[in-house]
Amino acid sequence: MSSAESKAQGNALFNAKKFKEAGEKYTEAIQVGDEATDPKGLAVIYANRAACRLSLKRYLDACADAKKATELDPTYAKAFARLATAQAAMSDYPHSEESWQHALDALPKADLKPAEQVQRQQYQAGLEAATAAVAKMKSTPIIGEDAILVQGEGRMPWDLAAAMIPDLRIARSTNADRLRSSAWVVHSAYEDFMSGINKMKQLKHDTATNQMMGMPGAITDLTNGLMRDIRVLHFTDNNFISLYNKQVIIEIQLFKPWTEGGPELVIRESLERQRTEGWDSVRPAISLTIRAWIMRAVIDSHLRQQHAAAVEFLKRGLDVLRSLRDSWILVPKTNRGVVFEQSFLFGLQNMYIEAMMQTYSLKPSPELLEELSTESDLLIREVDAALRQPHSQGPVDPGFMSSFYLYPRGMAYAMKGFCFNKKAGLEPGRRNEFHRMAGITYIKAADCFPEDDEHNPWFLNIALGNMFQARTFPLRETLDVMKRIRLAAPKAKEIWERSSLSASGLWDILGGVGEQETFLRDMLAQGKFTLDSCVGPATDE
Repeated sequence: MSSAESKAQGNALFNAKKFKEAGEKYTEAIQVGDEATDPKGLAVIYANRAACRLSLKRYLDACADAKKATELDPTYAKAFARLATAQAAMSDYPHSEESWQHALDALPKADLKPAEQVQRQQYQAGLEAATAAVAKMKSTPIIGEDAILVQGEGRMPWDLAAAMIPDLRIARSTNADRLRSSAWVVHSAYEDFMSGINKMKQLKHDTATNQMMGMPGAITDLTNGLMRDIRVLHFTDNNFISLYNKQVIIEIQLFKPWTEGGPELVIRESLERQRTEGWDSVRPAISLTIRAWIMRAVIDSHLRQQHAAAVEFLKRGLDVLRSLRDSWILVPKTNRGVVFEQSFLFGLQNMYIEAMMQTYSLKPSPELLEELSTESDLLIREVDAALRQPHSQGPVDPGFMSSFYLYPRGMAYAMKGFCFNKKAGLEPGRRNEFHRMAGITYIKAADCFPEDDEHNPWFLNIALGNMFQARTFPLRETLDVMKRIRLAAPKAKEIWERSSLSASGLWDILGGVGEQETFLRDMLAQGKFTLDSCVGPATDE
């Protein structure tokens, strides 16, 4: 089939809103097209495939296609517009602004046809939106609300955890419960994160050669720490972004990762690079590509509050790893790399579902809520299956299983609870049912965390609120949850006294639960309630 025929079929499928199938036809057209003899015709096909990928919300792939179209035909306004749209979807507003301007410049200066006049209006609106977004970025502090700018050294969670580790090491030989402490998790996460920071601080500028010199591996350490526990994200000063950008340049020069393009390009070229250059070439390139996407997601989500962009980078990282893992399923870890291990995937999935939840909180949509529920279910199933298998990853520190298996499982249950809670508001006829399911699921989430992790009493508190809203839980069950909160809160506070969650009033909220428990037990003693009473919210009384 000729390129023109495949393109025509792609156009028909696109008009029928069958974007995935249309994209496949455009791919066929590209494969048989001739870049040398018909660059402008091929540019149209790339731009059409970019439109498919925009519709499928595959923004990295859309960006790659649109950029290729602009390279083939620098006068193609639609290609620049689609590039600008993809860049804006990933919160890359400075480049989006440039691309919108190129799109406008590519239009005729005078005697515009009606369709071109519409294009100009659309492109101008896109440019103005991107310009406004750039201005907002410049006027907004880079440190987001949930990133900690450390000012009280010695009392941060990692400091308090480090002080506990010696006693935990002594006790774990005789008490298996001592392995179930969040101190192990945050201590190891902090050590990895700070190893990355310290490596970045070794950067030096050689004035003689005008080159940067530094230590490789910083991005690996940073991402390892953040995947172990994102709560160790913190800054002692404001030069993190500058240091990180310089470190990226050095590691790009060393490991030759993919700095442009989306999953399709990375997957295709990874397979080819492995065949032609071997594992020692492709392994560090893939690792750095994925880890750079993770860092971009962390910066977007936790520093800039641009959660939708984080979703894109984390999702595409999962796409690459899942596809290549299937292709290299029998290849040992020493060849393909750590990023293909299940533990790494679980850590990445954990980040992904959290970013989806944050995105939904800012811009709710039924589709995103359903996707969050589906991804959370998948993570729970995969972790449960992995926990049933013998582990062969070799010696690990005491916090490893919590960081990469139990905590992701707990967060997945919490995301399921979040979805049920939101559905309670969307479907009034099933409100009590969904609140009940949310309560049960949040308790399962809390059970995945040790008592001395703030997530344990916090998720129990959210469960309690849903239990009251459901009005179907007997008092014996709600009092049991209250008791668990009362016992866990002081243990968690020993480590998490100064977390970002605590800054939102966590300890006062949990203290209020204790007062509520006392009131209900008094009512029980006075005979006003029985253990079988189903108590609703306090506002119902």
